Amino acid sequence: MTRPDQTPLVSIGELATIPEADYCYGTGPLRLRVTQAPAGLTHPGLEWVELTGVEIRPDSTEARGGRPRTALVRVAALRSRSAGGET
Repeated sequence: MTRPDQTPLVSIGELATIPEADYCYGTGPLRLRVTQAPAGLTHPGLEWVELTGVEIRPDSTEARGGRPRTALVRVAALRSRSAGGET
C-alpha cells in the first residue's frame, strides 16, 4: 500500500479531491473522505484503483446521506497529489 519511500498515496480519513478526468462515472470533481485503504497500490503497473469513502459536497456536508461510494480512480492522479499536486 505504500511506495518504496513509504509515503502512502492515500490515507484513511483523508479528503481526496479527484478531477473529473481522473475517475469513472461522475460529473465534476469528486471530493471523497477515504474510509478504506485501496488494495494493490504497490503494483508499479497499476493504472486504476477502487477508492471507497464518503462523498463530501462543496459545503462540507456528506452527500448521499453519508453512504459509502466507490469510485474507479486513476492511480496517476493519486501519485500526483502525493507528490505535491492537488489535494
